[in-house]
Amino acid sequence: MLALFATTSAAAQQPLDVPGHHPSVFVAPGGEGPRPVVVALHGNFDRPEWMCRFWATVVRGRAFLLCPRGIPRTDAPGQDRWQLPLAGPLAREIAAARRALGARFEGRLDDGPDLYVGFSQGAHRVSRMAEARPEAFPRIQLVEGGDTFWRGPVRWARTRGRVAFVCAVGWCDQRGRASAARLARGPAEARVERRPGAHHDLEVMAPAIRETFEWLIEGDPRFAPAGE
Repeated sequence: MLALFATTSAAAQQPLDVPGHHPSVFVAPGGEGPRPVVVALHGNFDRPEWMCRFWATVVRGRAFLLCPRGIPRTDAPGQDRWQLPLAGPLAREIAAARRALGARFEGRLDDGPDLYVGFSQGAHRVSRMAEARPEAFPRIQLVEGGDTFWRGPVRWARTRGRVAFVCAVGWCDQRGRASAARLARGPAEARVERRPGAHHDLEVMAPAIRETFEWLIEGDPRFAPAGE
């Protein structure tokens, strides 16, 4: 479950109506012209608002930040908690949300591949989607999760993509390092960072998340700050 950030001010996040799905949340960059898209997937029993609030401090206005909602937890009445559907339905929700965002900001979404970040359940979903369609997921950040990649990436390992594993707990670190070692045999690049601390505590991992995000976007001119 995502740690709450009482000391982090809410970013200028806004709801986004997504036909056929529950509303997503987004944070738009300033300026004009096309900007890339970062898709951020939350953990189980979380909210997309929490995800956008945290990752807005990582993206820092260099891209559109899109946080899909998923489906409600039926065992938490009145608590506004959500989970993500399986990878197939989730991919359709993300595609619908991206179309809705593109319609709202006509001509401002970059056509290049999106960058995906996931926390816990979100990281598991990112890894599954990346393994199914490697060409669409060249840069991914898996925080406290990795599912398919932990078991041994096959198709994605043949790409020239980059994956960052960020962990707080030992089992995540061990599996991430084993996956990174397998990836090192091919053209893909992998990096593992661990910040020991409380289970699933993003505040503990925040420096490693920001550091590996910068590594993921290194050399990508689409993420240059506005005005450069």
